[in-house]
Amino acid sequence: MKNITAKIKHYHPVCDEALHAMLSEMTVMHCPKNTTIVHSGRIDRNVYFVEEGVARSVFHKDGVDTTTWFSMEGDITFGMHSLYYNTPSLESIETVTDCVIYKIPIDVLNALYEKYIDIANWGRIVHQECNMLLSLIFVERLQLSPQERYEKFLKRYPGLMNRVKLRYIAEFLGVTIYTLSRIRSKR
Repeated sequence: MKNITAKIKHYHPVCDEALHAMLSEMTVMHCPKNTTIVHSGRIDRNVYFVEEGVARSVFHKDGVDTTTWFSMEGDITFGMHSLYYNTPSLESIETVTDCVIYKIPIDVLNALYEKYIDIANWGRIVHQECNMLLSLIFVERLQLSPQERYEKFLKRYPGLMNRVKLRYIAEFLGVTIYTLSRIRSKR
């Protein structure tokens, strides 16, 4: 769990006792590429930690997919509506590569928040950072050109370009695959 541990400590200095308590409550999942972890339309009350591999969050509507987020080594992922409101998830989370993922039920994590201030602060900071990134991505989609969005993507997700389908990146950037190909050919 070195990637998960490193990312947790990156966000907030969690004491060894609290970290051990959280890690000991996680269950490992070995997920082949193209495994759906969270299904849209279903309630899923787990938080997932990616130890190895890449997953994506995706909305499905009228046969069209829109990738909204990428989760890589050390990242957490979950169905937001399920986790926060106990309602069916609006999006799916799918593995893009073979993944090793650890999961923890939100009820267990909430109990750890109450017992360990370090974990509560870590959780608050992670959610703040994710909310800030979502906000930035939203504003960038409205204000930046496709070329500028692509450049931001490369800086934000170094190395991801070679790990996922270009179609997923085009969806994430809000451009067609043809536009993405044209942008890439100019580099």
